[in-house]
Amino acid sequence: MKLSFMDTFKRGVSAQRRGDVDEAERIYREIIELYSSHPSADHDLGVMAMVHNNLGFALQGRGDFKSAADSYRQAVLLKPDYFEAYNNLGFVLHLSGDLAGAIESYDHAIELKADYADAYYNRGRAQQDKGDLNNSIESYKVVVNLRPNSADALNALGASLQLNGDLDACVDTYKQVLMIDPNYVEAYNNIALVLQTRKDPNGAIENTRKAIEIKPGYANAYITQGHAHFDKGDLEAAIESYEMALKLQPDSVHAYNNLGIALREAGQYARAVEYFDALNQPRFREMVAGDPTKHLFWFNAVSQALECLYLNGDYSELQTRLQRLGESGDINRRVAAVSAYVSHQLDIENPHKFCKKPLDFFHVGNLGDYVTDLDGFIENLLAEADQVNQVWEPQHGVTRVGYQTANTIFQAGTACAALEEILGKEIESYYSRFSQEDCAFITMWPERYELKGWLARLVRTGYQRSHMHPAGWLSGVVYLKTIDKPGTDEGAIKLSLHGYDLPIIKEDYPRKIHQPRPGEIILFPSSVFHGTIPFDEDTERSVIAFDLLPS
Repeated sequence: MKLSFMDTFKRGVSAQRRGDVDEAERIYREIIELYSSHPSADHDLGVMAMVHNNLGFALQGRGDFKSAADSYRQAVLLKPDYFEAYNNLGFVLHLSGDLAGAIESYDHAIELKADYADAYYNRGRAQQDKGDLNNSIESYKVVVNLRPNSADALNALGASLQLNGDLDACVDTYKQVLMIDPNYVEAYNNIALVLQTRKDPNGAIENTRKAIEIKPGYANAYITQGHAHFDKGDLEAAIESYEMALKLQPDSVHAYNNLGIALREAGQYARAVEYFDALNQPRFREMVAGDPTKHLFWFNAVSQALECLYLNGDYSELQTRLQRLGESGDINRRVAAVSAYVSHQLDIENPHKFCKKPLDFFHVGNLGDYVTDLDGFIENLLAEADQVNQVWEPQHGVTRVGYQTANTIFQAGTACAALEEILGKEIESYYSRFSQEDCAFITMWPERYELKGWLARLVRTGYQRSHMHPAGWLSGVVYLKTIDKPGTDEGAIKLSLHGYDLPIIKEDYPRKIHQPRPGEIILFPSSVFHGTIPFDEDTERSVIAFDLLPS
């Protein structure tokens, strides 16, 4: 007997279309139960695959991504050529943060249907979020070829080009979007972001105004407008723009965070703390839990509040919060950096468990321990890096009088890929060296991680502002070209507990200056503030910087 569930399945589809998800899910589960109770019957596997696919969609809508993924997997198990289910599986894996799994699922969908534009588009988004910008651009280009009049596809392509530092190409792409759809406000906003990067805040403001004229409730345009006013030094206008964004979008993590930063810059420290603290509310913590980008805002908001308390002289409240964070087992690297500095300045015990004395974990290795032709290897690294887009003084970056690439340098070629393997071995040696140390930096060492690297190229008078890497665990630098000026510290790296222009009460805070040579690999905890001392020699200083990011 052949059992067909098509009529029942159609009732589930009808329920789902009219928004009755509970009824749809009940019907799909009823079909699955009947299917399971008749294992020897001749089933319509195609229908059963659709049942599992639609159940997955219903579960996805509820936010139960794990169960949704299981349903999609069951669908492709029953129907191996079910390309739509592979696409859906990729989408829910992406939502779950499994970018590698998502890309693999999209690849399966594309193998089954070579002109499947939706899968190419979704793969481009996953590749972009993973930092694989070159492949993201290629995926979006396929979508544009398949759908030449798709403003969405062109806008997505422009965004990847923008992230990859190809600003001319991305602006041309956004202009194509506006030719297709003159009311596409996201393109105006994206052009504004590019103009801001090019240090044209007035042009950025003009484009955000165009977007707002078309869509008065467009909160993102007000946020971008706030950035432009901030860069002009017009903090009052920046605060007004961010407040308007928050009025339009009360749950905007970006608006809260940027408003706090603007208030801090304006010296309104107590108000800034209120906005940073707002991001500690359960609703925001739940909102950002699955979003790696917004998750960083959450991490920074905790430390930004501490910094504002220090700036405002609220030392008692600052100590109370630091103690509470220390007792909680917090491993926020920016908090660790702030805690180490203010504890020294206020002459109190550092309660943070991540790494109390981070400069003790400074390490120097050398590429020469891994390659026979050091000069040739460095030349190959530089040649591959020259083929990557290099952005002059990236917006909101730390590079001054110099260039920087996106953080995908290890994908630039065979030499860069070999460098990534070398760094993996050097990191193993580093961990072995410090493995007996009793601090969270070592005892909670990530079992799984990925490396993100970028080229930083400075020219005469160039330098890197003091900064640290809150998303990293371990940070490092590989030196390709250095400054050869004996007897000076020009071009040296300076590591210390001090950063973010926090007030200095005691000048004797720990610091270290290291004058590097070509081929050196230095490693240090990501909670260490570090920067480059400017140099006056008419030459270049080139490095590949990198972070070990916990997976």
